[in-house]
Amino acid sequence: MFKARMRFSKTGRAKYISHLDLMHTMQRAMARCNMPIWFTEGFNQHAYVSVALPLSTGYSGEYEFLDFNFLTETVPENAVEMINSVFPEGLSAQEIYALSDGGMKIANIAWSKYRITWGFESEIPKDFIKDVTELFAKDDIQILKRSKRGEKMVNMKELMKTPEITEKDGTVICEVITGAGNNNMSPEYLTKAIREYLPQYDITDEACHRVCVYTDDMVEFR
Repeated sequence: MFKARMRFSKTGRAKYISHLDLMHTMQRAMARCNMPIWFTEGFNQHAYVSVALPLSTGYSGEYEFLDFNFLTETVPENAVEMINSVFPEGLSAQEIYALSDGGMKIANIAWSKYRITWGFESEIPKDFIKDVTELFAKDDIQILKRSKRGEKMVNMKELMKTPEITEKDGTVICEVITGAGNNNMSPEYLTKAIREYLPQYDITDEACHRVCVYTDDMVEFR
């Protein structure tokens, strides 16, 4: 038995699968394609799987990770094709590889890169991009942040890197790197900051897509 990791994407309708349902979906898919993975023992046997940094329901992502254990000595040559053949719409494996040396630890993930798409009822307001760019260029942006330990005011600029904001096909695209792990900040706080500091702009649509995750020194996690 050895540890393995799958990099997968969760897009389209699959972004509405909750974390718990995603775990069940992964277990069922692996059983359906007869993937030689390790199952827990006992009365209620199930495949042991663990998702790194679960996405919020409604978020999509192309750089997601699932850890599990293989019973074979090597990763099956057609493992990616096997799992993709039984995945539901919106889930897709890109690679499956052995963690022979233990691999990068999930706890080392410190940053997530997101693509946020903002839409409006009609056209993009004239000064929206300029004003939002100036807002996020400030050194101090206080926002009420919620966590399991309660609520507190934080300077969100300490939990993010300056975003790139552009226009595409009648929407505004914001690419931003935010804190993950112990210093996690959801990309939704950028939208909340705009609504609080720039209330003249009415964002009617918001979509968040995770592009990549990094270690503290900005090395792509794998």
